[in-house]
Amino acid sequence: MRQLGGICDQKIPSRACMLVKSLLELGAREQSALDKVEKLLAGMETRFTKCFVEAQRLGELDSDLDATRLGRRLQAEVMGLRAFAQRDVDSAAVQALAEDMALSIENMRNGAFVN
Repeated sequence: MRQLGGICDQKIPSRACMLVKSLLELGAREQSALDKVEKLLAGMETRFTKCFVEAQRLGELDSDLDATRLGRRLQAEVMGLRAFAQRDVDSAAVQALAEDMALSIENMRNGAFVN
């Protein structure tokens, strides 16, 4: 998350995730492409979820927390931060939000999570 906070500082043009753009813009006529986008996004969600499951296995994260829900939340936060970075805001604002998100993840350790 912290690395994503520097998205505005990159020399290359920063664009919202092409997968998210595709998800939002593809219609029923492009169902095949939409299915591919959904598959890729589902794969990303699965990778995030697996990280939370592994953290639970290692005892770093309370096993009572829903790893699938946390994976979905993290994906939504990443997608949201990338979209927010497209606004006319300075880099410090994006970095501050990324820091807040990173701290939120860190606060889940050892039962410190609060909804």
